[in-house]
Amino acid sequence: MIGPRVARLNHGKRGGDLALYTADGIVLRTRNLGEADRIITLYTREQGKVECVARGSRRARSRLVGATQLFTHGRYVVYSGRSLDTLNTADIIESFSDLREDLIKLAYASYVAELLDTSVELGEPSEDIFALVLDSFGALAVGTEPQVISRWFELRLMTLLGYAPTVDRCVSCARELTAIGEELFMSAREGGALCRQCLGRDSTAIRVRRSTVEWVKRLLATEGARLSVVRFSTEDDRLLEALGRAYVDYRVPRPLKSLGFLASIKDLA
Repeated sequence: MIGPRVARLNHGKRGGDLALYTADGIVLRTRNLGEADRIITLYTREQGKVECVARGSRRARSRLVGATQLFTHGRYVVYSGRSLDTLNTADIIESFSDLREDLIKLAYASYVAELLDTSVELGEPSEDIFALVLDSFGALAVGTEPQVISRWFELRLMTLLGYAPTVDRCVSCARELTAIGEELFMSAREGGALCRQCLGRDSTAIRVRRSTVEWVKRLLATEGARLSVVRFSTEDDRLLEALGRAYVDYRVPRPLKSLGFLASIKDLA
């Protein structure tokens, strides 16, 4: 994960009163609590991942209904508690309603949200990760190829978490890829490219094309606003998906439920 654990700002009580903090956040997950409340998981610019109770937010007339919907980007005012924070007020910046109303967008946005939620701990802020998820939702909303967004998000997130793949040389013998033949492999366990001679280090490494490795480099250097012009070949798309899945499976602590949803709607994409 990102560096040492960072304590949340203003956490705890001061002078007997609950501390209040304001954060620019994105809703990653919601779950019901009782008959009228929700627990929401936010990824915030200022404090990283936080969880808070949104009391009454499942009631139709609640002022918190809209701001506690999945994928919503908003400004949240929260009371910090000893075990769980409490949402006080919220203002919507961007609802991203299209991501909830379109089945394909919903599936890919759910994958992005769950991958981030599973990959980071509470209270570890990163402005780069916050911008990454916001750019991913924005690109999905305007109709950028969802497969492209997924591959980009996987690679960029793993890099921001400290797992950047080595793509300029073999991670074992350090030979530059330009000096190696066309037969290349990528290993999630070893953290990058392997040549044929070093393949024994990981029998599960994925055989890739040189163009696939070039796409990895390009995606790592591409900003979210430029994703709309990215087009993979069918074979590179397949290899990049296999590679991204291998990296995610190796790094995240538990299987992702959203992958089943993605698989069920893939033929519709």
